[in-house]
Amino acid sequence: MKSDPIILTGKLKKFSKAQGADLFGVADLIPVQSFVSCHGPSWIGLFPKAVSIGMRLNDQIVDTHTPLEQRRNSLYWFHVYDVVTQALDFLAYDVARWLNDAGFKAFPVPGSRPYNTDNLTGIISHKLVAHLAGLGWIGKSCLLLTEEFGPRVRFVSILTDAPLKADSTADMQCGQCRICVDACPVRAFTGTEFKPDDALEIRFDAFKCSEYRREHPCGLCVSSCPKGKARNAKNKRRQG
Repeated sequence: MKSDPIILTGKLKKFSKAQGADLFGVADLIPVQSFVSCHGPSWIGLFPKAVSIGMRLNDQIVDTHTPLEQRRNSLYWFHVYDVVTQALDFLAYDVARWLNDAGFKAFPVPGSRPYNTDNLTGIISHKLVAHLAGLGWIGKSCLLLTEEFGPRVRFVSILTDAPLKADSTADMQCGQCRICVDACPVRAFTGTEFKPDDALEIRFDAFKCSEYRREHPCGLCVSSCPKGKARNAKNKRRQG
């Protein structure tokens, strides 16, 4: 297979979309290599690129779920974590295998489990990779917001040494909006805008959020965001 960056990236994007990806981008990890190596295993530094793939959430499930219901009974929780996140893990495996068959190294980073359960972090931040891949910006909720779906999307990453064409990062568009911050029932967000060199604690208390979600499916940071609501309203107008 040809290794021309544009041709190779185009073929991989076509394959990913055919397998169910709604969003596809490529991140250049070299500028953040020291940062990601400090927060994950040292071998991450062996991969100069990462593929970011996103799948949108179902608007009807997001809009109709009840954040205060018991988590074990939540259709929203089942949809996000048992359906979409697992589908992304399977898709990441297929993409990694495609890259392996093309002669490149590829490591699919699981989206379903944390790498470090002590501080609730993954091998690499899927949101950071998606941001670097130009798929959106990290909002005040610490979620990745996209132009197409707002925060109503989940991501997975595939680390690789393939000479793919990297995308440019997207600018933050939240402005003065604090709806997601004010919607959080445990005030887990500070409202501080994302800066790549800042520690997560400056923006988000992951333990407050995790403790609350042990019993409740929540998701208010997703469902309250005007970006996602605007897209859903637009779709309803089209259907009407």
